[in-house]
Amino acid sequence: MAPPSAMFPEATSPIDGVQLKTGFDVKVAPAQAATQGKTLADLAEKWDQGFTFAPIRESQVSRAMTRRYFNDLDTYAESDIVIVGAGSCGLSTAYMLGKARPDLKIAVIEASVSPGGGAWLGGQLFSAMVMRKPADAFLTDLGVPFEDEGDFVVVKHAVCLIPIHCPTDFYNSI
Repeated sequence: MAPPSAMFPEATSPIDGVQLKTGFDVKVAPAQAATQGKTLADLAEKWDQGFTFAPIRESQVSRAMTRRYFNDLDTYAESDIVIVGAGSCGLSTAYMLGKARPDLKIAVIEASVSPGGGAWLGGQLFSAMVMRKPADAFLTDLGVPFEDEGDFVVVKHAVCLIPIHCPTDFYNSI
C-alpha cells in the first residue's frame, strides 16, 4: 500500500509551456436503484433479516484502485513544490502556500497511513492542546474553536484541528 498524500488542485497554467496530461477517461456509474435513497435506518431494519452486501469481484476492486492510483501518479508526477510529511508542520505549510499561491501545484507525501504526524500517538486526540499566541490567528483562519487564556489558547480536543472543509484533496496513493 502506498503512503497517503495530499495534493492541491493542478495549476491553471502549464509549467514551462508544457501541457500536462490531466487525467484518464474514467466512467462513473450511477448507484444501482436498489441502493439509491437508502438511509441507515432503512439498512438497520434489514440487518436482523440477514443483510448482505452486493457481490463484487476482486478484479473490479483492483481496477478501481489502480485506475485512481495511476491517475494521481500521472497528475502529480511533476509538481512545483513537494512537502515531505503530513504532520502539523507539513500540513500547515501546504495550507499557507496553497492559500498564498493557488497557481502552484503542491504535493504532500506522507509515509504513514494517515496525516497528522504525532497527533495520533498517546491518546493526544482526546486531550486539550495548548498553543502559544499568535497561533490563534491560524486557528481562526481554519475555523478551529479555541478558548483564549491570555498568552495562549486552548483547543478543547486536538482532533478539532482536523478541518471539516479541507482546502485540498487527500489521496492514499502517491
